[in-house]
Amino acid sequence: MSGQQGFAANYIPVNERIAIFISQYPAGSLRPLWPDEPYRVLGEGDTKWLIYGACAYRTPDDPAPGVGLAWEPVPGRTPYTRGSELMVAETSAWGRALAAIGIATNKSIASAEEVRSAQERAGRSQNAGDKQAGRATSPKTNGAQSATHSVTGGEW
Repeated sequence: MSGQQGFAANYIPVNERIAIFISQYPAGSLRPLWPDEPYRVLGEGDTKWLIYGACAYRTPDDPAPGVGLAWEPVPGRTPYTRGSELMVAETSAWGRALAAIGIATNKSIASAEEVRSAQERAGRSQNAGDKQAGRATSPKTNGAQSATHSVTGGEW
């Protein structure tokens, strides 16, 4: 099991979680939660969020796939996320969908990008002396629906 320097010892990167998933479920697949519209951008004015939903199907007709949702502010607020918001949200959602079916769940289900962004926000807050520096309002508090939106659909 590998990890990146500075991350928790039990952290398992999403690419390793995917490899574990493929080895355990060779007929499985990772698919968008909303196939016709894999991601959505919600919000108003300068506060926008890209939201991606992923499903981890253990079999082609898995009746209860693992579901993971992730959102990223648009535009991204770090050098790692600006211009890569969709990829970051998709990878995070995959990691969460895999955790939902028990793949590589340890201390954290966060993606490397989520952990890195949190560390950067904490560093900016500490340097600026302002605990709110670099933080954005989450989609839930920006008028978007909760990340517990039903797998079966419905409108946001």
